[in-house]
Amino acid sequence: MKARVQGEAIQRFVDVQEAWLDLMWTLDAYRVAQILPVGFKDFGAFNRGKGNWFAELLSLLLHNRTHHRVAARQRVRGFSQNHQIDIAWPARGEDPLVCCESKVTGAPAYGSTPARGALADFSNRRKELKFAATDLKLYRRQQQTVIEHWDVWRQSERPKAFFLWAARLEPGKDRIAALVREARDLIDTYLDGAGLFAWQPNQAGDGYEPVALPSSERVTSLDDVLYRIASEINALVDEQGRPPPPIRPERTALDPRQLPDDSGDADGPERA
Repeated sequence: MKARVQGEAIQRFVDVQEAWLDLMWTLDAYRVAQILPVGFKDFGAFNRGKGNWFAELLSLLLHNRTHHRVAARQRVRGFSQNHQIDIAWPARGEDPLVCCESKVTGAPAYGSTPARGALADFSNRRKELKFAATDLKLYRRQQQTVIEHWDVWRQSERPKAFFLWAARLEPGKDRIAALVREARDLIDTYLDGAGLFAWQPNQAGDGYEPVALPSSERVTSLDDVLYRIASEINALVDEQGRPPPPIRPERTALDPRQLPDDSGDADGPERA
């Protein structure tokens, strides 16, 4: 799928969503059968692969939209710690201007293990999204930051923070409205935008089908948010296509060499 995105210069997720659903169905079939594909040594690494592939796919789509390198899984310096950001532009370790967290959630039951819902452990994911968005925005001015009205500050400060979410809905358990509400609350309080793509087993039981989003909500499709991110990038580069140089604080609250790292695996098997 990644080769196709690169070879055909695909820019929209909708153009590969059927391939994505086929991939998720195949991976979940391995999970249900409790069989590891060739090249994997444990189910933890196998399941984390979903999130890694999602981040890489989105970064390729953004690259095709902007013709600028967008880093997947970029280590970025924050005010109080280093963060592993799923998608960052520019691809540099400090003062990125656009950051995106991507997540893949939900998984079918297998053996004696129950299905993992799309919102499983989301209270922790919510805290992580809020903290990362704020900690990165505090980096430029450190302890000299003046916030005043929260919404004015967070909406004007860099980096812009987005959430791109892919979720499997468990029949009889998950509802798309609940996911939309969670994403909308993040937009209303901490993030600059959120896109969601959800799916569920089809009636025939031989694949997945997409689930439509409520049309009246602020939470939109992945492609709408990818377009917005690309517009942010294109508006910031100069005539030679170069991003603005990083703004480095004169003094930092902590020694950058001693900043703690985001573990990168806090989300467990379903992390993107």
